[in-house]
Amino acid sequence: MQRVVLVRHGPAEDAGDGVTDMARGLTDKGRQKTRKAARGLAAVLGSVDLLAASPYIRALQTADILDEHLHANRRLELSCLVPGGSPAEALDRVAQEDAELVVLVGHEPHLSLLAGLAMTGESRRMLAFRKAGAAMLEFPVRARAGEGLLHWLFSPSQLGRHPIDSAD
Repeated sequence: MQRVVLVRHGPAEDAGDGVTDMARGLTDKGRQKTRKAARGLAAVLGSVDLLAASPYIRALQTADILDEHLHANRRLELSCLVPGGSPAEALDRVAQEDAELVVLVGHEPHLSLLAGLAMTGESRRMLAFRKAGAAMLEFPVRARAGEGLLHWLFSPSQLGRHPIDSAD
């Protein structure tokens, strides 16, 4: 079985005044919200095999905060996780990894399209990710289009409120 956790980056500063979309970083409140969500994810997941993120600054900063709590065995930057990236390429990339538990940090609507592809075989929006929110998909063997089952979807406030029992 392969489990894939999709995490939307935390709240970020606005673009403008010479700041490109790629260079937008997390706000102070975004860091706080992401830390709370990361603690909740750590309660659910423990450590992870692979933590991969979009190369955009806000996604990398979110991944840094997650890694403080999840202690990933490996880290990667994946260009297929950028806004407008290919959900199919992202799913294929995960399937190639020898990792049971993978966390992907990305953007909307890309993550929703990726979840839709995983669950239905079609790249369509199936879930709505709040900033610093997360969802877990489970696959019988490896990540593959149409074979993912949604295990859970949490908002950042749900993650930050209390530890969540993953033994359901």
